[in-house]
Amino acid sequence: MNLLKRVPIMPFIALEKSHRLHDGYCRRFRVGRTQVLLIHYQGVTHLIGDACPHAGASLKKGRIDQGCIHCPKHGLVFELASGRARGGDVVADIPSLTRYAPERRGDEIGFYTGD
Repeated sequence: MNLLKRVPIMPFIALEKSHRLHDGYCRRFRVGRTQVLLIHYQGVTHLIGDACPHAGASLKKGRIDQGCIHCPKHGLVFELASGRARGGDVVADIPSLTRYAPERRGDEIGFYTGD
């Protein structure tokens, strides 16, 4: 009888060296079939999916200010910290941004994938 449990391994995907991050840093990475944006704003690193949940437009060229990213296609505004759309009842039905938890591992910034 095998008593060992199978534990899923969550690989770390390194995206960038942490010393390269600066205020306003925004770079797109492809991880498998997914495009993500690594953003560093006011000392905080964010990792979001590069697709507006409203219409799927890339957020890469979106303006970042006051803790938010502005979708360049329709102007929707999303909070980086929560992923929620700003604008009250008008945007209540718009899903939040896809967010990932950025992690530091040595001098690298990345994230752990689900297996």
